Amino acid sequence: MLFSVIIINYKTPQLTENCLDGLFALGEKNSFWPNDLEVIVIDNNSGDGSVEGLQAKYGKKIKLIANQKNLGFAGANNQGAAIAQGDFLFFLNSDTIISADVLSDCLQLFRQDESLGIVSPHLLLPDGSYQQAAFGNFPKLKKLIFKRQQKNLEPKPDSGYLAVDWVSGCALMIKREAFAALKGWDKQFFLYFEDIDLCRRAWQQQYRVAVCLSTSLVHLGGQSLAPSLAKRRVYYRSQDYYFRKHHGRTQAALLKILRLPYIIFLFCQEKIRNFSL
Repeated sequence: MLFSVIIINYKTPQLTENCLDGLFALGEKNSFWPNDLEVIVIDNNSGDGSVEGLQAKYGKKIKLIANQKNLGFAGANNQGAAIAQGDFLFFLNSDTIISADVLSDCLQLFRQDESLGIVSPHLLLPDGSYQQAAFGNFPKLKKLIFKRQQKNLEPKPDSGYLAVDWVSGCALMIKREAFAALKGWDKQFFLYFEDIDLCRRAWQQQYRVAVCLSTSLVHLGGQSLAPSLAKRRVYYRSQDYYFRKHHGRTQAALLKILRLPYIIFLFCQEKIRNFSL
């Protein structure tokens, strides 16, 4: 089997159905479905009838895992990968819209350059513009302090791809052998930074990371978790762990100190907002 597509559902049943419908249409168009494409859906304890609805609509077309608690992005994706049979694992957010031939184009890129371990299509916003935070350079404390822009990333001549440090886990395809060598996602990341960590470990294992320039998909963005101070806390917790893991405890501690005024500002803003309501 060529592809195992792994999708997490968390209280986004309609978005997940839209994503699945687009995926199956693409698979049938290219004759991947059913022999070269399997679809694995992990419900992270949505508790909103998602499991029953998905099972009723798709039946045996999907492998459905129903969690009794929310394991986060990394933990749930590892569950899907554990039962996957494809040579390429495609981790795909439920809030994506597939129209381009992402499977074939990413596969062609892998076959063209065997040094690649991870490939992502371009991520577009609903208005057709490129999503700015879809890939980049590895974060460093100096960049965060001085708000330096990432260096210009140029396509490799005649390669069809852009070599980058990391790509978003929203639409990340990885060789099965590379995923096994990396021992999967680090489940200590509940949400955020797990994709940057995975790509960093891939580079350390001599697997290159790239954005495929010939294909794209639309990412609606942030549909399963509304913006809030609580969401920001989850983000900072993952950021702290990333810096502690890859840059040491000193830099992680310094990051917390430098971030404190902004945390206080956000806290005061939320208090004022709640009071006015």
